[in-house]
Amino acid sequence: MTSAVRAVNTARVSMLMTTDMLLNNINNNTVALLKVQDQLSSGLKLGRPSDSPAEATTIMHLDSLLEQQGQYLNNIDYADSFLASTDDALDQAGLLVDQAYNLALNSVNDFSADGAIDPNADLVKGLISQLITVANRTSRGAYIFAGQDVTEAPFESYKGGVRYAGNVDEMQTRFSPDNLIDFSFNGDDVFGALSSQMMGIADINPDITADTLLADLNGSLDRGIRRGSIVISDGTVAETVDLSTAVTVGDVMRMINDQSTMVTAAIGADNSSFTLTASGADIMVLEGGAGNMARDLGIYTTTTATTITGQDVDARLSLHTSVTTLASGAGIDLSSGLQISNSLLPAIAPIDLSAARTVGDIINAINNAGVEVRAEINADRNGLNIFNQLSGSEMTIGENGGTTASDLGVRSMTGTTKLADLNGGGGVLTRSSDNIPGVIQVTARDGSGFTVDLSTAQTVQDVMDLINADAIAAGVLLTASMATEGNGIVLTDGTGSSAQNLEVTTVSENGAFIAEQLGLNKSVASNTLSGDDVNPISANGVFSHLIALQKAMQSKDKQAITAAAERIDRDHQQLINIRGQAGSVAQSVVQRKEHMEDNVLATQKLRSDIRDIDFTEAITRYENIYTALQANLTVGSKLNTMSLLDFLG
Repeated sequence: MTSAVRAVNTARVSMLMTTDMLLNNINNNTVALLKVQDQLSSGLKLGRPSDSPAEATTIMHLDSLLEQQGQYLNNIDYADSFLASTDDALDQAGLLVDQAYNLALNSVNDFSADGAIDPNADLVKGLISQLITVANRTSRGAYIFAGQDVTEAPFESYKGGVRYAGNVDEMQTRFSPDNLIDFSFNGDDVFGALSSQMMGIADINPDITADTLLADLNGSLDRGIRRGSIVISDGTVAETVDLSTAVTVGDVMRMINDQSTMVTAAIGADNSSFTLTASGADIMVLEGGAGNMARDLGIYTTTTATTITGQDVDARLSLHTSVTTLASGAGIDLSSGLQISNSLLPAIAPIDLSAARTVGDIINAINNAGVEVRAEINADRNGLNIFNQLSGSEMTIGENGGTTASDLGVRSMTGTTKLADLNGGGGVLTRSSDNIPGVIQVTARDGSGFTVDLSTAQTVQDVMDLINADAIAAGVLLTASMATEGNGIVLTDGTGSSAQNLEVTTVSENGAFIAEQLGLNKSVASNTLSGDDVNPISANGVFSHLIALQKAMQSKDKQAITAAAERIDRDHQQLINIRGQAGSVAQSVVQRKEHMEDNVLATQKLRSDIRDIDFTEAITRYENIYTALQANLTVGSKLNTMSLLDFLG
């Protein structure tokens, strides 16, 4: 507001009032002058929040918003830098893999069965070392291919293979309050560092107990437990039971029993559902309001009954799940333990699980066994996965005289294993290229024998069934079964003879190697022929393939070199694809950065409009106030020199 000089020499106004008015004007002008001086020196409209509480509140909100936006920009810059390093590493990795592929082609083209080891083997070994260095690249101190475990180098050369110590979780950051973005590619995605065959073929569905967390239930609708209220009614009287604070299954039962006079809640006889028993009249259970608690608990019903038997709420595995609840309460064999071997490592003692009390104990025992494997709960949380994390090696999982591996669903070769999946995906040739059936010859120790046509077999169990059926038909006392120690098909000779060896061979006319492919091509001077586990679990990635190429070159195996070259060519294409994905994410990050920078500018402008002064307007106001102050002082000085005679003229 423009200041003015107010009239102070008014008729019939006392000198005291005139002086007070003059002093008041001078004081107001002085205060206004000081205020505008503060504004000019600070550039801000408000010196303190009390100057304008509404505007001060808005400014503080905008300051907070700018702080958040600044953090989002920092997140975006970090992700952008991370992706730039990823792109550079993928480019170098692609060049190294392409070199290996060309070396493989050179070896095949210049192949000679005679002479020393292929000199290209040493070159491939050097490429493996260089690729490990690239795979351990960092961005701002974080290992870019380590998943979320960015503080430790994910890859290292180990026992003739390459070990992956990272995880498979992606790095994430927020670009906005509701936008969480993945911006990394883990070592398994890029280099195939873990075995591609995920174990866990059995659903070891646990029972529910009073201690089971609601968070560990899928619920009857497979959507978890969405907490709320339920209504228990007999058609006339309705009772609302608030279950919104329930944490465990026990909490649900206790709250229902405490808040309702109509029913008694308990765990059902199947140990996977709830049962409500009416105390008097028949009851039904409805939802409280628009919630889903009754449906999720599997007890929703619109018809009355004396007993409501709920649906399976499908308990999920967690690290704290008790082993006594596994396999629908039947439990699993933990006393026997299991055998896990890795071809590049020395044999170790069977893994002892007898002290395990929870699923977490089982996982820790396996992970700490020193066989370079990783056990975890699968994505569906109904079983376990075990990965081989040592590229270049083969992992097998078998029994140790019991059923532990089978009960856990992690046995590497079972009766249900498809023949097409055996031998690293190479399968079993049950028919030759000219469609001749695959036939094996089984000879017992007493000299009796029989042939088995395996052309109809689809699984390992089919093979055993056909062997057993043909043995009975031939009158030979011999049975086929899965090994109780280790893994593989076992033939047991019951003839009681030791005249010759127990053996299995392929009938040569079919031109196949079916006995070898089944791990049974053996001749033993005992009554038990233990077949090999021909379903080893290997990391199906570039490091495994480069190691296989190196070994093939060392042994001058042309067929193996060709096979390795084909896999390496696919690895190269995979790296190109991953680089394309990384580029797409990087482009998205740049766009988000530009958008966020625009948001920051808009927020800064809005804050400036409210907070900052207009210097031209402020200077003009300063001059007006200063002029008014000078005028008031001038009037005051003149007024002080006047006497009564000046008014009597």
